[in-house]
Amino acid sequence: MDLLKNIDNKEIFVEVLHLAVDYLIGNITEKQTLRLSHKYGFQNPYDFLLATRTLSAFYMNYNLDIKRDDSTLFPYLSPEMNRLVPMVLAARQPEVATHKLECAKGTMLFMESFSWDTRLILGDSSFGENVHQVTTLNLNCRQNKTNRILFFEMNKEKLNSFISLLEKILEQ
Repeated sequence: MDLLKNIDNKEIFVEVLHLAVDYLIGNITEKQTLRLSHKYGFQNPYDFLLATRTLSAFYMNYNLDIKRDDSTLFPYLSPEMNRLVPMVLAARQPEVATHKLECAKGTMLFMESFSWDTRLILGDSSFGENVHQVTTLNLNCRQNKTNRILFFEMNKEKLNSFISLLEKILEQ
């Protein structure tokens, strides 16, 4: 990525950033990227491919909603060039978001139903007065064509914090 600090032309830098987005979403292949390296002034096409892959991975993991200082994105780039990185992502956000959703479809679990059970434990073998309530939560999920069941066991405090977290998510 240090190779990008040698680009001092903003237009070329923006083109390289757009190329990284195209590489991420699959509009261009590795061969095409290698051929384009000389167009942007890179001597070694594999260094350019590495920089493009790194930028693509950065864009895949970058979230525009999180507020951060632009100068901390790539410390070896000038502040002016650092500001361009999220601007290009913002311009191409619909394409990147669609690509992220397509990638997540294969790995996400979709909850179909849930059930719960509450038990009162009236002590254990070490301490007879250890009375507490335990809730078991069963989530029936589907990933592609396979069914999975997730089990959670929690006490009353954890259950309350879990419910408040779900309520906050629903409010947004």
